[in-house]
Amino acid sequence: MTNNIRSTAIALALATLAGGALAQSSVTVYGRVDLSVAQQADAVKNHEVRNGSGSRLGFRGVEDLGDGLKAVFQIEHRFNADEGKQSNDTRFWEGKAIVGVEGAFGRVSLGREENPAYTFSQTVADPWGTDTVASNGSIISGRIGSTRYSNTVNYRFAANGFSVGAQVAEADGNTPASGTADERAWSLGGAYAAGPIVVGLGYENPADEDDRWITVNGSYNFGFAKLGAFFGTGQNGADEKMRSWLVSATAPIGQGELRVSYGRLENRDTDVVRDQQLGLGYHYALSKRTTVYADVVRENRDDMADNLKKTGYDIGIKHNF
Repeated sequence: MTNNIRSTAIALALATLAGGALAQSSVTVYGRVDLSVAQQADAVKNHEVRNGSGSRLGFRGVEDLGDGLKAVFQIEHRFNADEGKQSNDTRFWEGKAIVGVEGAFGRVSLGREENPAYTFSQTVADPWGTDTVASNGSIISGRIGSTRYSNTVNYRFAANGFSVGAQVAEADGNTPASGTADERAWSLGGAYAAGPIVVGLGYENPADEDDRWITVNGSYNFGFAKLGAFFGTGQNGADEKMRSWLVSATAPIGQGELRVSYGRLENRDTDVVRDQQLGLGYHYALSKRTTVYADVVRENRDDMADNLKKTGYDIGIKHNF
C-alpha cells in the first residue's frame, strides 16, 4: 500500500511539473486555403482558378520568461493553392518571420514584418484588405511602399485603445517601387479604437530617400452598416506628387456581409489616374471558419497600355484554420 501511495504521489508531482512547463509556453498552428474562379481586372489571362487572398500556413508561439516578460515568435509561409506552389520562389516564409520579446514596455522584434503604416493606418477603410480581386491595394499603398519589409527592427505598444508602432529596415532586400534602395526603409503608425470608432495614421519612407507616403483613415460602425474613408498623399522616387482616396461601406445581411468601395490614385503632376476602381461584393459565412464569396470590380488605369478599362470578378471559397 505504501509503495502504491508513493508511486501515485510521484506520478502526480511529475504531472504537475509537466503541466506547469506546458503552461509556460505554447505554439499555435494556423492558416488559410482560399481559391476562386476569377478574372483579374488587369490580367492577361481569362477565367482562371486563382489564389484568392494569400493562402498560408503559419506558426506563432509564446514562452513565459517570468516577471512579465515573454519570448514571442511567428513564421508564416504563403503558397498558391491552385498549383500547390510557394508564392515567392526565393522566400519560403514570405508572410512573416519574426522573433522578439514582449512585456509591459511593449514588443520588440526582429525579422520580416508588416510595416506599421500599413498595419495601423492602411487596413481600416478597405473592406477587402488584401483579399480578392476587389482589393484596393494599389490605391491604399500609393504604389510607393510595401506591405512588409525584410531585415527589420520593430517596436509595438498597445494600451487603452491606443496602438503605436515603428519599424526600421535595411536597404538590402527591400526595393521600393522606384527601383532603387539607397536608404533604410522606415515607417511609423498609430491607431485608436473605441466602441464603433477606429482611426489610424501612418507615415512610410521606403528604401529611397525621396519616397514618402502619409495616410489617414477611419471607420464608424453604425450597427446596420460600417462606413470608412481613407486619404493618402506623398511623393515617389521620380519626384512625382501622388494622392489617393477611398470611401467604403459594409453592411451585415443575413449570415453574410455586403461590401462596396470606390477609390482613386492620382498623379498630381501629370494629371494621370494611376488607378480608379469601384468594387462590390457579398461574403457569406457558412461557419465561423468557412466563407463563400462573390465580387465584381471595375478598374480604370490611364497609365497602362490602351488606358486599361476592364471588369474583374471572382466566385470563391476560403477556409481558415
